[in-house]
Amino acid sequence: LQVQAAAQEQQLGQQEERLHRLEMERRRLHNLIQELKGNIRVFCRVRPVLPEEEERQKGLEHLHFPPQDNKGLVLSRPEDSHVGRERRGDVRYDFSFDRVFPPSASQQEIFEEIALLVQV
Repeated sequence: LQVQAAAQEQQLGQQEERLHRLEMERRRLHNLIQELKGNIRVFCRVRPVLPEEEERQKGLEHLHFPPQDNKGLVLSRPEDSHVGRERRGDVRYDFSFDRVFPPSASQQEIFEEIALLVQV
């Protein structure tokens, strides 16, 4: 029994060493992927409209989420809005992110998207 226990302890030590080496390799590869993709990610989460905002703003009519594109967001400003003294017609701004989460997105959906970026 002592010989068998010693052999199992030796095997356990080898497996722990192997696990450590594999974890170091995983971290190295993760960092390499991060560098290749670029270390900065920009995510946009649009929160739902609050009840008091709903009455004033009539929802999120100024925001448009392009169908089939989870990386874009379009902001439209109506013609009655203006910047400074200038009045312009309808103004449209197109934004591009690594990912856009609409108001209906759940915490789980967001976590699943960024979970691979987080290292412990």
